[in-house]
Amino acid sequence: MLVTILPFFLVANITVDDAHRQSEWAMYGPECTYDVLVNMSLANIVQENDNFCSMTATELKCRPKGDDSLSCHFQNSRIKRPEPNDNRCSNAKDFIPTKYKFVGNEPFEIRFNSRGIENLVVPRSIPRYRIDMIKIIVSQLNVGFEMQERRDRFTIMENSTVGHCEVDVKIVTDPNSEESDDDSTEKNENFEIGFMSSSEDLARSLAIERFQVEKIRQPKKCPRRTIYFFGNQEDYSHGDRQLYMDMTTSISHITISRDRFVSYTMSEGVMKTVNNSRIMRPYQKISLKLKRIDLARSSLPEIQNPASTSLFAFSNLQAISEDA
Repeated sequence: MLVTILPFFLVANITVDDAHRQSEWAMYGPECTYDVLVNMSLANIVQENDNFCSMTATELKCRPKGDDSLSCHFQNSRIKRPEPNDNRCSNAKDFIPTKYKFVGNEPFEIRFNSRGIENLVVPRSIPRYRIDMIKIIVSQLNVGFEMQERRDRFTIMENSTVGHCEVDVKIVTDPNSEESDDDSTEKNENFEIGFMSSSEDLARSLAIERFQVEKIRQPKKCPRRTIYFFGNQEDYSHGDRQLYMDMTTSISHITISRDRFVSYTMSEGVMKTVNNSRIMRPYQKISLKLKRIDLARSSLPEIQNPASTSLFAFSNLQAISEDA
């Protein structure tokens, strides 16, 4: 049977052998589990060659809701220790891993259109800094363009946590192309991924050999620009603050094959205080991998006191009409 992974974009074919199992899947539907890893570092804090690292891991669980939405929540959040032998991390040997509910486990929804993520629906009670962390993680599910696009290189305007930005897109569909990143993962045999057909008949999904997308963001070409690195509670891109921060590069990669979905974004920047001439260099990599697709065991959760918000960091919540 076919289940939705990303509305308007990706489906997965799940093998369900008997009638009882088919009725179970029809009742509650599928649940996709993604491994999420947030790698961050800040160089030149005290000395020229120091580099302080942090690594946060969690699971993102999403279920289709209607034709255009996913109902999601996080679980199993933890701060991981950098590899002790990693010479790039000055604090690796002294780091203490802990459990940390940095994004919480409240349910939220991701609403899509034909180009990707349109907005999020969240509980109004979630603090804004926590919502922004959710946004930058789920942005890895944002394609940003319609699949009818037939060119292998083009430019789009895309919404993200740093604003409405100009993005250069490169698409590679060569099934023999080599992986250019180190995010290898074991092949999964319980599902087969395909493109969702433009037809209303979901059964006509298109098989995927290998589909890779590279998106190079232009941080200086964002009409509504904010500077957001994971965990920031304020926009430090303005010169009237004690701390100044800017983003210099932001590159996203999406790799899809029959048994694999991996998406990550790497961003680099500069940061300095008003009374210190030393330039510090923040780096982050937000990665998301489809781990498995299971049978959901309960009804879709309700969001208490829901509000809508865009992908932009530091944006305000908006009321949702009763008929939405």
